[in-house]
Amino acid sequence: MSDNERNKYMNKIAGFMVGSVILWCCIILYQLIAGIFTIFWGYGVATLCLMIYNLIGCIRYIKNIKVIKNARTVPEVEACIYYFENQIPVCWLFMFINLIFGGVLGFAGNLYDLLLCYSVRKNKDRLLTDSGQGVFREVQ
Repeated sequence: MSDNERNKYMNKIAGFMVGSVILWCCIILYQLIAGIFTIFWGYGVATLCLMIYNLIGCIRYIKNIKVIKNARTVPEVEACIYYFENQIPVCWLFMFINLIFGGVLGFAGNLYDLLLCYSVRKNKDRLLTDSGQGVFREVQ
């Protein structure tokens, strides 16, 4: 894959990550509303704690979007791929936790993130192979 194609792909992935952030922000807003209305039944406290956890995760995710969008070289892209591969078990775990406890929106958010991780993993070989048209090509 050429540097230009690699850059376009990483920008595309960053765009999908922005979609994920929007989805998680909707989940956080839902958790805030549900937590406030159920604060006196104990369920609300747990929901608000999960909301804070998701908010912290969302902020970290936004920071990673900037890094992934600016990944240009093969080592930078390799680090991004490593990030996505490490997220796969976490996505599976929280997807099933949400499924067990009835968190349909959280399940959908984790499913979206899981599909994104598998998409990056599927294109790993293409992203890491250099077509020879990068910075070190010979001028003719």
